[in-house]
Amino acid sequence: EGHSVHRVAARHRQRLVGKKFACTSPNGRFTEGAAAINNKPFRAIEAVGKNLFAWFGKGDDADVCVHVHFGMAGNWAVFEGGEPDTTATTRLRMEGGGVVSHLSAMTVKHGSRAGLYEPKRATLGEDPLREDADVERLWKKVSRSKKSIGALIMDQSCFCGPGNIYRAEILFKARIHPDQLGKDLSRAEFDKVWRHSVELLQRGFREGSILTVDPADDARYGPDLRRYVYNKSRCPICRGPVMSWDIGTRTAYACLSCQPLREAAAPP
Repeated sequence: EGHSVHRVAARHRQRLVGKKFACTSPNGRFTEGAAAINNKPFRAIEAVGKNLFAWFGKGDDADVCVHVHFGMAGNWAVFEGGEPDTTATTRLRMEGGGVVSHLSAMTVKHGSRAGLYEPKRATLGEDPLREDADVERLWKKVSRSKKSIGALIMDQSCFCGPGNIYRAEILFKARIHPDQLGKDLSRAEFDKVWRHSVELLQRGFREGSILTVDPADDARYGPDLRRYVYNKSRCPICRGPVMSWDIGTRTAYACLSCQPLREAAAPP
């Protein structure tokens, strides 16, 4: 989920940025990249949805950008003191400034701002955890789309960051059916979806886990609710049935009475 990638970026800003590292590729799958960033200052790191962009250099055109996407099992660990052995998946080992770091991930690429960062960034949509998210741009995309809002929330070129649990819970809190088409949402409905996206991902970032249920609801419908509709058979609020079906390759969930599917208004 997007919140955990932002947590990695925040940790690395504290522990790695500002240092220089001897860089190698233990499994040989990032040898050129490791050579390109070897002993260059780790200047900055940013998260966009589930993507990390790490910058090495002096802040000029010669900077090297490393793009990381963890996939399902990636990890960027930092060790102070004892260092474990690298594994068959360790693409990058960095050592310097009293720390050692191991990176394994589905995607690890390096390149320039113009060659790698800008084209990749252009394919990514609006991240609810970024202050520079362009909500108007996202509303334009959603309001013109013949795709369902359930599909759009998982589309990284629209909403960048939320995963499947967040989709189910955001749309439940907004009381919107996942099959409602983007073009049939009102601006007020879209704003609700965006607001709950921001609130839930910020909570995940702060707490380090996906906590979607509001404390008042947990107290009222609990004792330990954890989710509203994700992986549920009954709605904790109205006790009605929760339906599940596939959107793309992922299972969507909705309470049929709390999230009714509106018929599209007939054209005038």
